[in-house]
Amino acid sequence: MVGPEAMTHLRAAKLSARPAAPDAVLAFETTVIPHSRHTEAKAAIRELHGRYRPREDSRRFKARALLIIGSAGSGKTTALEDYMADYPDSATEDADVRRIVYVEAPERTTRRALVGAILGAYGYRARDHWNTSEVIEKIAFYAEETGTEMIFIDEGHHMVNENNPDMTAEVTEFIKSLLNRVKVQIVIAGLPRLLDISVPGEKTMQLRRRLQPTIILKPYDWATRSGRTMFSGVLGVMEKMMGLPDASGLAKHEMAKRIYVATGGEIGIVSKYLSEALSVALAIGQRSIDLNLLGEVHAGWHPIYEPDVRDMLDFDAILEDEPSVPSGGPARYDNPFLCSAERLREIWLRDSVPPSPKNMSRVTKLRGRGAQPLRPFVREGL
Repeated sequence: MVGPEAMTHLRAAKLSARPAAPDAVLAFETTVIPHSRHTEAKAAIRELHGRYRPREDSRRFKARALLIIGSAGSGKTTALEDYMADYPDSATEDADVRRIVYVEAPERTTRRALVGAILGAYGYRARDHWNTSEVIEKIAFYAEETGTEMIFIDEGHHMVNENNPDMTAEVTEFIKSLLNRVKVQIVIAGLPRLLDISVPGEKTMQLRRRLQPTIILKPYDWATRSGRTMFSGVLGVMEKMMGLPDASGLAKHEMAKRIYVATGGEIGIVSKYLSEALSVALAIGQRSIDLNLLGEVHAGWHPIYEPDVRDMLDFDAILEDEPSVPSGGPARYDNPFLCSAERLREIWLRDSVPPSPKNMSRVTKLRGRGAQPLRPFVREGL
């Protein structure tokens, strides 16, 4: 029986001997699976977008903001990018048209930093002597000149300063002023602490009145039948997208639950794991994805310094006389792909987060037609 260490060395040798296959991996990473969380986020953005009216229209909706909340890997940025792909920039004889402008909130965002990021997205710099009113007029001017209908602000949690509520209030006040005077719709995506700007309070009241119902991108819940079915369905589609010669059985119960525990059920993190596994499989000529390969991927991202005391030799021992001992220890014990079923359950219970008592998810007007097959499509131009 070949031990895990020997298998790792064997794969390393094969990797060094074979070129990677980036095209297949690129195709996998740039193909979007329209699962229900993703389509819900896009539907909410589309509904907000429908509120936009040109300046020439005498009857205009008030501009609003939409919060898209989720943990790392939940698909927030993917939803923004995918929606933007439907509205690419274009150029006319008179001007460049940018219907959607993408902005990344700077770390520890202040009002001035956010101003710089928005103007920078248009290719301009803010002047130090400009006051808030002048800044907003400039943004309004550039938005009108380029036909901007929506502003996407990613990494929006940077706008929440937990140690300085006044700074957070200053930024939210600026967002409110943008909505009032620039008249474009705003989508803000970020980690769960972004919800703080919608918490009832005197300093956030004005912005809260301008918010659409919040979208929360929660992972599918493995503890429920529907959640398990959806998660396994996404894995099945991903396996087809990988195009390996032999079946990997990613959607089967044992494989799916280990992937779930390793990734927390976050689809973006699942994609990251499988992309790396696909890259290695193609490089070493492996025909499918197995638990050992996924275990190696996981170990690469969760390294543990692990002196193996069981393998320690006497100073005078002759190596050739010692039998080989398969490696194990803490790295294998805590690896969701390689540990025992009992330990896997312990890891799941340890890492599980109880659901929020307040259901803040948005109820859409869309009506489901039962479980439909997922059909991935490819993003272009991103």
